[in-house]
Amino acid sequence: MAKRSKSAARKSRRGGSSKRSTPKLPSAPAASGGIPVVCSECYSDFLFMHATSSTTASCPVCMHSGQIPDSSEVARIVMAKASEKKAFISATIPGFLFIVVGLYYLVQLNSAGSPEALGAAMNYSLLGVTVLMFLITIVLAARYEKCRSEVYF
Repeated sequence: MAKRSKSAARKSRRGGSSKRSTPKLPSAPAASGGIPVVCSECYSDFLFMHATSSTTASCPVCMHSGQIPDSSEVARIVMAKASEKKAFISATIPGFLFIVVGLYYLVQLNSAGSPEALGAAMNYSLLGVTVLMFLITIVLAARYEKCRSEVYF
């Protein structure tokens, strides 16, 4: 994609053209205020908005309704979901690095032709980093699975 020059950007900011009034479209409510929940009857997932004033929540698929928990329970659920997200990100990063280093190792082996032509230091260092990233990924994935929390109603 080509960049515009600075002079063209300045000219467009000065207002060479008439100012258009673009209509603003209504946006959907932010998902940050919601809690993902699972209906205990039909097992469908939906987003529960805890900032509402109603006392019951209804499943949009089967219309099963349930009581909304008090604010302390909602705060506990929000903290558990934040912990789950943090654990997911910490497990994903070493997994991605494992794939990148593993592919780089395979490319280096392919271009060298044999492990002897690659050199002992390069061969064992790439192999060691790949194995280390795999082990870190397994440990952090198990930690993520321990932090997972499902909210049923």
